[in-house]
Amino acid sequence: MTAASAMPRSLTSGRVRLRPIAELDNRAWRRVAEHFRDPEIAFLNGTPPNRMPVWLLRRVLRADARRRDRVTYGIFDEREDYIGTIELYDVRHDRATLGIIIGERSHWSRGYGPEAIEALLDEAFHDLDLQVVQLHTFADNPRAHAAFAKVGFSEVRRATVAGGRVDVLMTMPRHAWLERRGLRVAESVRARPSAAR
Repeated sequence: MTAASAMPRSLTSGRVRLRPIAELDNRAWRRVAEHFRDPEIAFLNGTPPNRMPVWLLRRVLRADARRRDRVTYGIFDEREDYIGTIELYDVRHDRATLGIIIGERSHWSRGYGPEAIEALLDEAFHDLDLQVVQLHTFADNPRAHAAFAKVGFSEVRRATVAGGRVDVLMTMPRHAWLERRGLRVAESVRARPSAAR
């Protein structure tokens, strides 16, 4: 199953709700633009700050979200405030790459990232039937590294990239996710609706 063949829906885990990016309102889009412009957040993601106006950023991100190899959500907290973005991209065959930005500093180091990741991994391994989800982070971003490890991602390798930063590749195989959730692979397959295959 490809990302685009799945119907986008809201996902929940703990205090967070993930909503398809197409459902974001104007207020949330202004926050998206502020997050993408923030120099510290850009550095942590290994990108330059984005200077697009809100209308253009919205157009670009919504177009990206319609691609067959991508699913993108806005992250909302328990008060229904937009706090960040999470996505699966490069969805190919049985694997994908995860990306997340918790842009609201008031929500850093408070467990919102791991909760959002758990919601998206449920979709990845159950609805999209993926076998592996990977991600890249930087060794100089210990907060992100700790959040990914908390959910169960394991470090696979480190490599020095342009600018001398160390890129850390982490993965989560489906069997490890199911074990963490207390499910056996056979039970997961049996519980999956046949229409989703």
